[in-house]
Amino acid sequence: MDKVDGPYYFFKMIQKIRHALPQWVPTIGIEGGRLNIVPVDFVVNAMDHIAHLEDEDGKCFHLVDSDPYKVGEILNIFSEAGHAPKMGMRIDSRMFGFIPPFIRQSLKNLPPVKRLTSAVLDDMGIPPSVMSFINYPTRFDARETERVLKDTGIEVPRLDEYSAVIWDYWERNLDPDLFKDRTLRGTVEGRVCVVTGATSGIGLATAQKLADAGAILVIGARKPERLKEVAAELESRGASVHAYQCDFSEMEDADRFVETVLNNHGHVDVLVNNAGRSIRRSLDLSFDRFHDFERTMQLNYFGSVRLIMGFAPKMLERRRGHVINISSIGVLTNAPRFSAYVASKSALDAFSRCAAAEWSDRNVTFTTINMPLVKTPMIAPTKIYDSVPTLTPEEAADMVAEAIVYRPKRIATRLGIFAQVLHALAPKMGEIVMNTGYRMFPDSPSAAGSKSGQKPKVSSEQVAFAAIMRGIYW
Repeated sequence: MDKVDGPYYFFKMIQKIRHALPQWVPTIGIEGGRLNIVPVDFVVNAMDHIAHLEDEDGKCFHLVDSDPYKVGEILNIFSEAGHAPKMGMRIDSRMFGFIPPFIRQSLKNLPPVKRLTSAVLDDMGIPPSVMSFINYPTRFDARETERVLKDTGIEVPRLDEYSAVIWDYWERNLDPDLFKDRTLRGTVEGRVCVVTGATSGIGLATAQKLADAGAILVIGARKPERLKEVAAELESRGASVHAYQCDFSEMEDADRFVETVLNNHGHVDVLVNNAGRSIRRSLDLSFDRFHDFERTMQLNYFGSVRLIMGFAPKMLERRRGHVINISSIGVLTNAPRFSAYVASKSALDAFSRCAAAEWSDRNVTFTTINMPLVKTPMIAPTKIYDSVPTLTPEEAADMVAEAIVYRPKRIATRLGIFAQVLHALAPKMGEIVMNTGYRMFPDSPSAAGSKSGQKPKVSSEQVAFAAIMRGIYW
């Protein structure tokens, strides 16, 4: 090939598809023209042989593959080598030959089309100039080369015979991500990171990770005594910690928190909206408790949005910022008994998606973590959770760290994603599954208005069902 690293430009795209889809899922791609790819070993051996031949001086020999692959075939070969899904259907550009060239060119030059194309290519690491080779028109005459190499054993091997070696070498040595610092310290050291609800559970475990990674750590929580204790513990780890008392459900208090942080630190690089309130109560027991919905929305939605809107102007001005929202798997599963909680988290998810669409080109990004059930003080009143599988706060903090380093749009468990797909494709079936769990697990005595502190008995059926539906709220 005239450019030695040509095929590598598509490897990142193949790798990303592999991470997103199982290998058995067929995809749709392009057919493209024929590209000539030959290994350097063949070129060297052929040159050496031809250079020593008598009576062949002054002639031209094309050291090419006389049976070149189409672009779509090449991509499928490397997809198989990289254990990625292959294109089950490849679209040939000749299908659109009936469209006049000037119309096709005009469509490609439309600003929205150019911007979308540029963004996709940039994300995949493909230079725009490479696209001109997709329908490569050149054909090479290799008859002279075939004549002088006949019966020598020097021939172009088929690409699928050595594609795995090329892929393995690229992934181990040339993948651009290998040269990026993907550690938490490399991402947050010396940067201002705000964690709300940082005195217990997920917030505390996250704050500890950020403190150990060298972040300029800003923590906020309601209880000043506990906040002081946590700040002292984090400082003992050698961290730069700044603790500010705040009730994030009070908008004036949230505004004061934003003003204080900006006055003292100038800006925020990472905002982790973790402070939250959960209520586990059936709707049948909530008809006279509308305040449950109001106070849950006040903290989980309005409090988080208030902080985002407060810190965003500086993020946009600096063209740098990352907002991480600790959401819930319940948003994906439509968890019964959690209507107030799930609705507040769903509202924050929707706001963040809209904001991300507005600020995508200004490098202010959002990550939603649909957190499964985590053993924190927030779930402690529901004694039945003592007998079902849960994540530890440290495991949850690992998910937050992953979000900070890689900045994905969403982090969720496979079960959560499956539940979302099920509700989208077969909503009635999803509803029946969740109703089965709802009927299997009772309301807690406190939710039912009972003063009994007796721990409820858990049946083997409940334990088995919870194990299958690991991490889902019931």
